[in-house]
Amino acid sequence: MCSDVLLIELECQHCELRFNICRKCYRGHVYCSSSCRRQAQLKARRKVQSRYRTSDKGRETHRCYEKMQRMSKTNRTMADTSTNTPPLRVILYPIVQNTKPRCSFCGVYGKMVDVFPRR
Repeated sequence: MCSDVLLIELECQHCELRFNICRKCYRGHVYCSSSCRRQAQLKARRKVQSRYRTSDKGRETHRCYEKMQRMSKTNRTMADTSTNTPPLRVILYPIVQNTKPRCSFCGVYGKMVDVFPRR
């Protein structure tokens, strides 16, 4: 079965960790784990939000929101984020030197190729 399964090595777009993936698990992956994908999506969203907040429409929206907050009588408390731990990056089958290559997601052993051949 080792000769039937083909693997490619990719680099995570977020943490730059290298990982192997088989054709069965590959669905256009660019991140090594779901936590890296979430962190990259949050980073992209922050960038978009920052650009919006500096626009005229964003400033006006923020002005209206702050005015409504001042007018309301309820006190809102913000959650303390200093105690939150960063999410762990979980790779089920990491690359280990001097061993047979295996898929980082399903763990199947295989043969390394540069690109998957066309079917």
